[in-house]
Amino acid sequence: MSAVGVSRRQTIVEATLRMIGERGADAVTHRAVAAEAGVPLASTTYYFASKEALVREAFELAIERSLALVEHHAGGAEGSAVDRLVALAEAQLADATAPLAAQFELMLEAGRRPELHDLAARWDEGYRAAISRLLGGAAAIDVEVALCLVEGALINQVAFPVEGFAERSLRPMLERVARTS
Repeated sequence: MSAVGVSRRQTIVEATLRMIGERGADAVTHRAVAAEAGVPLASTTYYFASKEALVREAFELAIERSLALVEHHAGGAEGSAVDRLVALAEAQLADATAPLAAQFELMLEAGRRPELHDLAARWDEGYRAAISRLLGGAAAIDVEVALCLVEGALINQVAFPVEGFAERSLRPMLERVARTS
């Protein structure tokens, strides 16, 4: 594939991911993605045979970016477990390249579409492993509890944004859990 082809294909995938984050996976059509990407309709159908192929490729991109972000935070683990989880949550909220709304929407799609289960399982496995490393071997917070608390709080933040969420809401919850663990 030529450099122009790779670039156009990437533009289409990026547009699909944005669209999923803004309007949900049901909004993805070849025509809508072409308009979002600013490319001819023929380009989307050339690179992607179906809507399902567009969604799958956007899911792959979200996984790649999400895991890279959590791995980055797991690798530079400084401060307490609470500090590290709050920093990760803030980074996830700020990451425009893999919007949380799109990530949550794609996980819901995986629940609806058996052909996406393999991607969701791979994502979950990688995310859990990185969170486990981020928390450290003798973690003050159980990995499963941390995942449920942070992901639930992030879903609420995406749905009902609150100024200062990480420090005013997430940190106190994590500190309560760390004290009781």
